[in-house]
Amino acid sequence: MKKPYPAKTIQNVINSAIYHLNLRDHTEYELRKKLEAKTEQQDWIKTVLQQMKDFGYLKDDLPFALHFCEMAFSNEYGQQYIKQKLKTKGIPETTIEEALVEVIDKKQIVELEMIRSRLNNYDDFSQTTKEKVTNDLTKRGYSFQDISRAIAEHDAADTLLTKAKIKGMNADLETEVLKLVRKLKGKTLIKQELKMKHVDITNLEQVFYDLEEAGEIDFYENCQLVLAKKRFDLSNFKDKSKAYAYLSSKGYSSDEIKEAMAAVSH
Repeated sequence: MKKPYPAKTIQNVINSAIYHLNLRDHTEYELRKKLEAKTEQQDWIKTVLQQMKDFGYLKDDLPFALHFCEMAFSNEYGQQYIKQKLKTKGIPETTIEEALVEVIDKKQIVELEMIRSRLNNYDDFSQTTKEKVTNDLTKRGYSFQDISRAIAEHDAADTLLTKAKIKGMNADLETEVLKLVRKLKGKTLIKQELKMKHVDITNLEQVFYDLEEAGEIDFYENCQLVLAKKRFDLSNFKDKSKAYAYLSSKGYSSDEIKEAMAAVSH
């Protein structure tokens, strides 16, 4: 960004102030920053700021905040968005709170109704995700509590799914099982992880059976491979107990663990 030409006279500062205020409303804090980039003469800046107020071009903080709140609420933005924006414009927090209270009371603002209004644009949520809807509403300044409530009350709430759930619903069960088997995970752990990924496990036992019959997976062999990677002293009762607990945590059955220990011991 090009630096503004330094002001040689106070008229240059006046012209700069009018230029910026014609572009959009500024708070005193914002305009001061713009003028400080134009001149180091603080007396000029002070004089020009007062002139802009006298001309009605520059609002005091409260009137500015009141106007901003009204405009933001009318465009369906929530309190958190308003607070953040006004804070960056140099409005004190007490003034922001005062403006919010006044406008909410005057306009009878109910953010939950605003969220419901936006969600009514959806007949169903099949073309989006829960993360996207939630993020969009959060960016507009609504509270997570209000967002969650409005979503839950929507007639098509059951069609709003997370990315993970959509991915899980579209997953191929056999492919997912083979991925986890390659990571040397046992049946119990595979079942837990597939549930967490929202994969339909209705036919899981049949998939296990078919893959084992086809010789594509062997949980007894895999259990031995997992045990072999560890340095447990199976002649020591304490170590043997640790090994059993470890293999169990990897999803292997009691029979698979006992056979693995027997194989390694010999």
